[in-house]
Amino acid sequence: MVEGYSSTLKNNTNMSNTYDVFFNDDNDTNAKGFEESKEYCKDYIATWNGTNTSYFEDYKGGIVSVVCNETGETIYEEEVKG
Repeated sequence: MVEGYSSTLKNNTNMSNTYDVFFNDDNDTNAKGFEESKEYCKDYIATWNGTNTSYFEDYKGGIVSVVCNETGETIYEEEVKG
């Protein structure tokens, strides 16, 4: 075993991931720049989707998603309501 590997692995498994909200359509992509919990990001979408707040106005008909900052994995997405 590589020295220090097990402690590095242990530390990485204890880290909390952070999430951001991304807006995508056929022409562009933008992110809010959040470093929040996935629950916070999903609540943000539920609260503001269908309004003219932030990027929701610009991306109507596109996709809004919650993406892990550490892994790049999309964990939630829905259409931006028009």
